[in-house]
Amino acid sequence: MATAVAGAALIAGTTALVPAASADTGTVNGAGPIKEFAPFPTLASLPCEVVTDDQGKLWTDQFVGNRYGNVDPATGAVSEVPLPNLLGLPGGQNKGPDGKIWFVETGGNGLGRLDPVTRKIDTFPFPWGNIGPVGIPTLSDLNTGLGVPFDNSFGKDGKLYFASIGLNYIGSYDTRTGQWQQWPITTPLSGPLAMEKGPGDTIAIAEGTGNKIGLFDISTHKLTEYTIPTPAALPAGLSVSPDDKYLYFGETLANKVGRLDFATGQIKEYDLLALRKGLPSNVGTGNPLPNPGQLRFGSDGKLYIMQGTFTLGNQVGQLDVNTGEYHELNTPTPYSSPCDLNNTVPGKIYFGEFTGNRIGYFDIPDTVDIRNTFPVFG
Repeated sequence: MATAVAGAALIAGTTALVPAASADTGTVNGAGPIKEFAPFPTLASLPCEVVTDDQGKLWTDQFVGNRYGNVDPATGAVSEVPLPNLLGLPGGQNKGPDGKIWFVETGGNGLGRLDPVTRKIDTFPFPWGNIGPVGIPTLSDLNTGLGVPFDNSFGKDGKLYFASIGLNYIGSYDTRTGQWQQWPITTPLSGPLAMEKGPGDTIAIAEGTGNKIGLFDISTHKLTEYTIPTPAALPAGLSVSPDDKYLYFGETLANKVGRLDFATGQIKEYDLLALRKGLPSNVGTGNPLPNPGQLRFGSDGKLYIMQGTFTLGNQVGQLDVNTGEYHELNTPTPYSSPCDLNNTVPGKIYFGEFTGNRIGYFDIPDTVDIRNTFPVFG
């Protein structure tokens, strides 16, 4: 987490030096070109994850701006909603069964809830490591603490799970009853950076500084950890294959994508530098190293990878996990730092641009049945 925060701070300080835009760079295997909505009004707000609400509008957490950004994809209209907690710093988010957007407050030591209809935001402070709220009536929403949560995920039991970097635990919150629970992460100082639904009854965790992938069983509360073969890989994003057999994850510093086989526990890796054909196409407009972060499968069966999130990249990778064919799309905005992506709209990929300060998107084919095609490449 220290690496990520330091990188974010460095990037925020250099955003003003980034040129405004460049031309689209074409398509790869039917995907692209990348297009962008207008930037958010708050400068250097660092938008990351994108969620679609029940009305089809886009919402993104603005980490440094301490706001929620909103885009209507039908009209392109851009707006923002400030967090009531001045120290909140919104992080990982997911739309809940109630239609609300639930997110972690990285600086606020708690969870946040956004109602996309009323645009009202509520804060739910953790019962652990809490320093606030400050006892001043006019600042009753001000809250902070030691938890430093960075991501969350809803489990099959309907509870919201999250990971605490500061206190090194996995927590849960029942949004219906208000009950909290927590369990320690086995590896000390594991640095849990990402969390996603895993296979069966599990929640998957990327332990950034622990260099491990964890699977937490929400029924037994047992955490099983798997060491990544490449040392100091800095695992980040996570995505389960559509057949629920494999977990793919970005290895940011190793420039690889890892694949965990749930049945055997074996990890295999895709070396993106070795799979790249020729020189990178973004020399002079972004960091040419892949530095893969968050990733998800598109409706075309390809794995889409956010590249250079904390290192001023400007590319989205496309990986065919069956053949190893790998391509890259460039964002129109140089040094945009693609952060996290949304694949819930068939035929579309939406993503936040950390330093581009906007939401980008592109079309993908929507004709492939991806349920039984994973994977044979290894």
